[in-house]
Amino acid sequence: MKFSVKKEFGDEIRKIWDEAKYDIIESKNRGFAIQDDIEYNSLMFIGINPSYNGIPGNLFYNNSHGETHKYFKKFIEISSEVGLNWSHLDLLFLRETNQKEVKSLGENNLGHVFYDEQLKIAKKIIETTKPKIIVVNNTYARDLLHSQSFTTPKYDFEFDENIGTDRIVNNEILNKVPIFFTSMLTGQRALDLGSYKRLIWHIKYVMKFI
Repeated sequence: MKFSVKKEFGDEIRKIWDEAKYDIIESKNRGFAIQDDIEYNSLMFIGINPSYNGIPGNLFYNNSHGETHKYFKKFIEISSEVGLNWSHLDLLFLRETNQKEVKSLGENNLGHVFYDEQLKIAKKIIETTKPKIIVVNNTYARDLLHSQSFTTPKYDFEFDENIGTDRIVNNEILNKVPIFFTSMLTGQRALDLGSYKRLIWHIKYVMKFI
């Protein structure tokens, strides 16, 4: 059984996009996109936001088999290698391909509030589905998870020398969940092959401790 983002949070997400005060934000007017089906107790890959394909509209998508976009192929590969079901969640739902624009908008007062509302929902999804292991494959996503500038409670991370990566601490629901911070798994700035293989080995190793 999977968690349905559309069923549980669809109205909350639409409410954000219906707010007239955000109409001056260009990317808001393209609509939102978010994965609908989230596995419980999965290997969860966390990104920053969906890209924009030039076709506006709101979208709840399913990509269990990776047909939606080649971006998900690495998640499938890693999931198969380590023997855990995978899920993917972007912390933000706005459709924007330029990552500099995404970060710049978050530093704007109105954009900051816009992001805050989305982060509240993203964190509810993470904590409801309780992933076994989290892989954050975007630097800005890591910053948002740890940021103290949003009203949503931040996550604290503590390096665990026994497993060689961080764990989430001081969180009643996700306490001690292992978390990896990596660069992109696909695209021009993707992990090199050696680092990619080490990531898979490391996830397998950490699974012995959970």
